[in-house]
Amino acid sequence: MARVRVPRPVTSRPSVQAPAHPGPATTQVLVSRRLTSPLHGTARLERPALASVIPRPATIDCRASRRPHSLLLFLLAALLPACMSYGPPVRSPGYGAPGRIRQGQLEIGGAVAHPGNPGSGGPFIGYGLRDWASIEIGADFSYRQWALGYLGGRFTYAPKRDRKLHGALDGELGVGGGAGGQFYCPQDPCADARRWTDRAALGGYVGGGAGYHFSFFALYARGRFQATAAEGLPSTLFGTLHGGMQFRIARHVDIFASGGLFGLHNSEGNVYNPYWDVGLSVYFDVLRRKQRPAARAPHRMSF
Repeated sequence: MARVRVPRPVTSRPSVQAPAHPGPATTQVLVSRRLTSPLHGTARLERPALASVIPRPATIDCRASRRPHSLLLFLLAALLPACMSYGPPVRSPGYGAPGRIRQGQLEIGGAVAHPGNPGSGGPFIGYGLRDWASIEIGADFSYRQWALGYLGGRFTYAPKRDRKLHGALDGELGVGGGAGGQFYCPQDPCADARRWTDRAALGGYVGGGAGYHFSFFALYARGRFQATAAEGLPSTLFGTLHGGMQFRIARHVDIFASGGLFGLHNSEGNVYNPYWDVGLSVYFDVLRRKQRPAARAPHRMSF
């Protein structure tokens, strides 16, 4: 009886080998199959297994990437408006150097300042009731944010203002009202859709300044504290501290500019920003000042 030789089936032995030079981001796995056949002998085939490509995450240095981002966030926080709600200030710009007008003089001026986007400020009118007291009325605006009017008084101490070199102190007090404020709403749509013109606002301010006049220019420093309340907004406290220079460009025309720090506080947080203001003042006599008559010398009789 003859024997029938049945060929053995082809068997495969998978093995995993890594390439000699893997790439930097991925590793390709090669599957090697050893084919055994009685007719063709032993053969070895290698092909890449596409499903076995394992991605390797790239390494990022977080320390190097945090530093510039932190600096950028700090600059943006110092220059851009805060993401918070607040009531409007009653009087944004400063006044300039103290001791500018006297009794019977009318002052017409205006100034712009930061805070505000892009800025805030407005005109004002003052009248000297006495050398040491004057009354002021004015307005403060910021584009699509607020519009208020204010009424206040200024009290000046400058006993030697007739001299070219002299110092002066003053204090200010006033109240104001209008409409506006900044409402920050992270939700969309917002629950409170009122515009700034629909928010009534009321507040007051108190402040003071000190300066020294050198003939045609003066150096001064000022501070002011304000408190405001607006409809639908948290009650807000404002504070400014700044110093600057004032120049007399004509007999009764002064320009002033200053810089410093501005801050606000309410229930939503605190914000501190750079502060600056620039203004112009024109003042002139409305009523002539009454001069005291000189004392008469005693009459001497001679014989």
